[in-house]
Amino acid sequence: MSATAINPKPPQVAGDWADPGFFSKRLGKGGQFWRLLWLMLVPPEGHRIVPTPAGYVLILVALGLGSAAYNTSSNILFMALSLLLSSLILSGFLSWLNFKGTRWRLRQPPHFRANDPALLQIELSNSKKILPTYSLWFNVTTKETKGVDRVHLEDRLNPGKNIVLDWMFHPLKRGHETIKISGLESQFPFGFLRKTVGGGIKRDVVVLPSRVEYDFEPPGGHHSHIPGETNRRPGAGNELINIRRYHRGDPQRLVHWKASARQKQLVVRQMAEENRDGFVLFMETSKSLWTTEPQFELLCSFVASLAEDLFRDGRLLAVAVNDEPLQPLKRLHDLQNFLEHLAIIETADHYSPSPDTGGRNLITFRPGVGGEVNAIISSTIAGTAQH
Repeated sequence: MSATAINPKPPQVAGDWADPGFFSKRLGKGGQFWRLLWLMLVPPEGHRIVPTPAGYVLILVALGLGSAAYNTSSNILFMALSLLLSSLILSGFLSWLNFKGTRWRLRQPPHFRANDPALLQIELSNSKKILPTYSLWFNVTTKETKGVDRVHLEDRLNPGKNIVLDWMFHPLKRGHETIKISGLESQFPFGFLRKTVGGGIKRDVVVLPSRVEYDFEPPGGHHSHIPGETNRRPGAGNELINIRRYHRGDPQRLVHWKASARQKQLVVRQMAEENRDGFVLFMETSKSLWTTEPQFELLCSFVASLAEDLFRDGRLLAVAVNDEPLQPLKRLHDLQNFLEHLAIIETADHYSPSPDTGGRNLITFRPGVGGEVNAIISSTIAGTAQH
């Protein structure tokens, strides 16, 4: 099993296509021309044209030639000046043709995890009928990172073709995160001008707590876990706990046909074993209990990791946080909601624990020595996580 216990899924398309916004399909040819002229005079937000170092040199040379041509009235100098100025104009026109007809959208995985790299994909399409697209790059930013990552189109994109560009996202901590394509840039064709158009894509995502190593040995039975290992105990019950790849000999009635069609391979339902003892997780986030941020973050990671593993083992019945009522965990969707709750939870000042949180299989959490976090069952330490 990978570091992320939730089944990995291929990136999903998030939102519609974005484009440079040069044209509108609802306008006729005349309307498109005047719209393009207006956009050149008043660029939309995120659109700009900046000379490159080579472009600044060209402009300085053009100014020098223009001054010399005016003072000497030399036709040759005026012709040279016209050639330089026309190269700038031609550069801008070809750059506009390069952007025209391009559109893009973001593919993202269904889940993000702190300290776990995630693959995001930018799907780029060239809808032009004749001209290819060259030398583009996307500027991708996130809320937590101060820099800008560039995702390059290294090869030309032929007319009517699509290409997928990969970008590795490294979330640093749990919580809300914003992924933004802040701009699409190009120096095509001569490298004199760097043209930027708005990216048009912004996604707010939730980063789940990271997974941690821990030991867990409840009274009356041994159970320990190290990330990368898992104990699956399928049964013949009615509760769906997971979907896994089909193995020879699996009953045909357990084949999940819709999921098989999505994943393009046979997968089967994995049902929970009935009449098994289970646990209830109770998490308290009192400021007086968790006084340091690193230990509280370890608590969130420990609770998330333990909840996932107990759920996959068919031994997690319900969860509760502070004064919230018990929430039964019967499906993978319930687990995902709980993990997203852990992703944004903060320490609390005052609360009254829920009266439903009790029983011999209740797991609570308390600070340990040296920054450790202990899992408690019936006043006995049953598990420990540490940095």
